[in-house]
Amino acid sequence: MELAGGAAIVTGAGGGIGGALAHRLAAEGLALVLSDLDADRLAATVASLPEGTDVTAVVGDVSDPAHHAELVTVAEDHGGLVLSVLNAAVYLPGQSWDMPIEQWQLQVDVNFWGVLHGVRAAVPAMAARGTGTVVAVSSGAGLVAMPMLAPYVATKHAVVGLMESLQHELARTNPGVRAAVVCPGNIATPLAMNSLDAANVVNEQLPDAAAGVVAGLRAGVAAGAGPMTVADAVVDAVREDRFWVLPQPEVAYGALDRVQRIVDGRPPVDLAG
Repeated sequence: MELAGGAAIVTGAGGGIGGALAHRLAAEGLALVLSDLDADRLAATVASLPEGTDVTAVVGDVSDPAHHAELVTVAEDHGGLVLSVLNAAVYLPGQSWDMPIEQWQLQVDVNFWGVLHGVRAAVPAMAARGTGTVVAVSSGAGLVAMPMLAPYVATKHAVVGLMESLQHELARTNPGVRAAVVCPGNIATPLAMNSLDAANVVNEQLPDAAAGVVAGLRAGVAAGAGPMTVADAVVDAVREDRFWVLPQPEVAYGALDRVQRIVDGRPPVDLAG
């Protein structure tokens, strides 16, 4: 799909991958409709964009379908919705059986429902004009599993499955509208700290069995690639109508090993060592 005119929605645009996407799509000349729950972080992204960027900031909660309806309405008023990048996410670590259920619920609400509501809002608008792309940012954790991240892993796997099904449905009914799913590896962003803020966690208390693993996982993220790696990969994939977007292709090796273990009947490998 050519990125020429029209508007793009980016959720979770208050920094990290979302902020990089905003800059990359602004460079393509698209009008931007940027969403984040944190008004200050969203305002900082808007202020960092080049002068003259057509941008509208909408503060809101992606777990609310009315928020997505508002984003689409704004995009339709700014040249028409051609691209929706559903990027907002949270991750909160811990053991699956004793993590507070409220933290489970938050991750399901943002990571899964935040994508589904975005899909349900964007696709009808795109289908009406016969073109557009819906992109969901999943994770390498949508292709393999990590310990101490069960809600994040489960929701990111759900996003991959949702987008695969969506792609099949669009191919049958609206072939001019495309779906894509992004599965990055380690990307250096402030997602961990922002997620604690979203969950109102002041003093993170993890069991000893989890603390060391989580520290290792966060160290890997801190040493990861820059967010623009993902933004560039998204733009390239949209132009080429590619479904799978792997900014770090080595992520696929873990998925290949997983499939081979399934075929062989071997247990899964612990990627956290």
